[in-house]
Amino acid sequence: MTPFYFIVASLPFALYLLALAWLHGRRRPTLATGRRDCCALVLSTVGALFIGPLQILPGFSAWVAWGPNVWLLVAAFFVLVLIAVLTRLRPRFVVYNTTLDILRKAISKIAIELDVDARWNGDAMNMPGLGVQFYLDDCSWGRVTSIVSIGRELSVSGWNRLRAALDATLAQTDAPARRRSPFFLLAGIALLAANVWCFVKFYDQICDAAAFYLSV
Repeated sequence: MTPFYFIVASLPFALYLLALAWLHGRRRPTLATGRRDCCALVLSTVGALFIGPLQILPGFSAWVAWGPNVWLLVAAFFVLVLIAVLTRLRPRFVVYNTTLDILRKAISKIAIELDVDARWNGDAMNMPGLGVQFYLDDCSWGRVTSIVSIGRELSVSGWNRLRAALDATLAQTDAPARRRSPFFLLAGIALLAANVWCFVKFYDQICDAAAFYLSV
């Protein structure tokens, strides 16, 4: 792997790890939509896609016809695929820097205010007054918990009301005690430092490779 390929592939992922470290270091849980979480994950791997599968797509004839503008076609194809994936995702919320128990208590608190008929069934909740059903799914290796909708009928207004109420409640909720092993922070700093070292040591080579892809 050339220095240019290494930076393109690893820099977005390093920034993604640092963003996760920041979210896990906050004093309050952070709520994001499932689509935003998916977009962030995809963008963190776009560099690896560039040095791998995406280089196969623009063939020689495309280079001759379009020149460097062929990358605009590749980017448009990538965006269309991402949109298709996002539209197929089941609605969900992703809550960083929290545990299943903390999130369950927060939902139980707001459920009484939003729908008196709300009921838990294990880790699933039915809120018929809002037209919302969902279940909780936690990640075993990080303090990340998802609220995933279930059922074919979902009230968009009810889902948005749940999000607003949960966001306000989590803003007043303390995050669990921080772990002593900041994996995301250490991994992100290590990757970022490797990128800086690689850029400084192979500056001319990286600039030549970048100019080649922009001018061919």
